[in-house]
Amino acid sequence: MQLYDQFVINPDRFRGPHYNISPFSTQWVSKNYRILQSNLAVDEELIHRYFGRHVFFENGRSALYNALSTYNLSKEDEVYIVTSSGNKYISGCVTGEIEKICNWSRQLSDKTKLVLVNHEFGVAYKRMDEILNLNLPIIEDKAMSLFSTDDNQKTGAYGDFTIYSLSKFFPVQFGGVLQINTGRYSVNQFKTNSKITDILGKWTSFYLEDAGQMKQKRKDNHAQFQAELSPLGFESRFVYPETEIPSVYMCATSSNVDLDGLKVFLQQNGVEASIFYGENAFFVPVHQNLTTEDILFITSLIKYYFYESK
Repeated sequence: MQLYDQFVINPDRFRGPHYNISPFSTQWVSKNYRILQSNLAVDEELIHRYFGRHVFFENGRSALYNALSTYNLSKEDEVYIVTSSGNKYISGCVTGEIEKICNWSRQLSDKTKLVLVNHEFGVAYKRMDEILNLNLPIIEDKAMSLFSTDDNQKTGAYGDFTIYSLSKFFPVQFGGVLQINTGRYSVNQFKTNSKITDILGKWTSFYLEDAGQMKQKRKDNHAQFQAELSPLGFESRFVYPETEIPSVYMCATSSNVDLDGLKVFLQQNGVEASIFYGENAFFVPVHQNLTTEDILFITSLIKYYFYESK
């Protein structure tokens, strides 16, 4: 155990904090239980404003699999994946679901039957006109971009389906949404779990009431991270305009730093962190439940790693 900037570094095993990309933490177990026990009426109009015609699933992976299952794809067919960052890395959560049905590729080919547009990290994909010109079915992945849209306010409405992950934005332990954007498909053709639907309906209705505050807090937290880490030579990997809301704080550096070591150190100290593989960049939580002091703790860990731990 050490002290640094009045924070505890490397504490005893059962004395560590937990900061996740998701805003969920232990305290929300009881809070979410109380929401379900309350007389809160589900605000269907509010939920429809964000998700249109929709089906709740256990997670975003299940929502993606169900969307893919509607296309009668063969094992030899390919899903062409594009990302808003242009980075070649794709989460195994996405590719794993595709591989249950067919193949995936980062290139167009004569086997391409569908396009998956990944709006990553709160950044909307900006070249949708090019994708639409391919005249192929489109699924949009907004798992980490619930509140983000493009200048046309159309992100999430270009494809046949849009995928969301509720646990990336709300302090809940599960939850995915399949938004249906075309009349060719109906809500009733998807097998749903009524208990999951009831629970997620209540939670979603409750947390969407604070959407405005949630969005602003994420922007404020992102700005604080940037202010704290700029002196170390880190800069935000993305510039978020007014229409986009960050899902993580991702920073990049031109320095030759051991990001793998930093990732391990942060995780050992209770902070979920990952490397943006293929680039000299890493990311940490930025969600609305982080306080000013929480961000100071996370950035102090990063400073300690670079200045004191060598």
